[in-house]
Amino acid sequence: MQLAIDAGNSGIKYGLFDNHQLLFNGKLNKGESIKSIISQKNLDKITTIISCSVLNDLNIPDLPNVNHLLIDKDSNFPFPIHYKSPETLGIDRIVACSGAYSDKTDLLIIDAGSCITYDFIKYSEGYFGGAISPGIEMRFRSMNNFTDKLPFISQFENNPEVLGTTTTSCLKSGTIHGIVHEINGFIQYFDSKSSNLKVFLTGGDSIFLGAELKSGIFVDQNLVLKGLNSLIQLNEI
Repeated sequence: MQLAIDAGNSGIKYGLFDNHQLLFNGKLNKGESIKSIISQKNLDKITTIISCSVLNDLNIPDLPNVNHLLIDKDSNFPFPIHYKSPETLGIDRIVACSGAYSDKTDLLIIDAGSCITYDFIKYSEGYFGGAISPGIEMRFRSMNNFTDKLPFISQFENNPEVLGTTTTSCLKSGTIHGIVHEINGFIQYFDSKSSNLKVFLTGGDSIFLGAELKSGIFVDQNLVLKGLNSLIQLNEI
C-alpha cells in the first residue's frame, strides 16, 4: 500500500492506495496522529509514503518508518516544465497536473481551493503555466475585511439570483456568478488554443462549482492525491 499526503494551505489531506486504487481518503488536523484515522493493520501494509507540502514542517505523528518521497520542484514529472519562475511554482499545481496527465490530450486543470488556479499542459510540449485568482471564501472575506459595512458570507447556495435585491444576495451573485463566468472564460480561451482540450476541476469547492458549470468538465476532488501516487514510480531511488 501507498500513503499520499497533500499538506496545503487549507489543511492536510491523505489518501491510502492499493497500487492505483484509492481505498479511502480524508483530512488530518495539525499534529493529529496517523493512527487515529488508519488502522495498525493497514499501517503495517504501507510500503511507501509520498507527500507534497507548502508547510515548513509536516508534523504528522506516528508515520510508518518506510520509504518517504517528498515531491518538490526538483522531482521527476511526466512532462517538461517551462515555467519561468519554478522556485515560486506551487508544487500542488504540478502534482494535480500529473494526476490528470495524458500523452494524447491537452489539459486545463482548475483547482478551486483557497485560490483558484488554472494550469495548462500541451501534451506534445509540456507545462507552461496558467493563472491564479481568489477562491470563493477569499472573495467573501476580502469584501468583509476591506470595507466597513459589507457582511461576511459564510453560507451560500448553488445558482443564486443574478439580480441581487439585498446586500447579501448581491454579494452572493457577484462572487458565485463572477467565478463561474471567470472559469468559463478561461476554458473558452484555452479551448481556442487546443484542438483536443480536456478540462479537470479539483479542489475543495470543485463539487459546488461543478454543478454551476457547463457539462464536459471532469470533476475529481482527489486529483492531487492521485497525482502523488502516480509519481512514485518516477521518483523511487
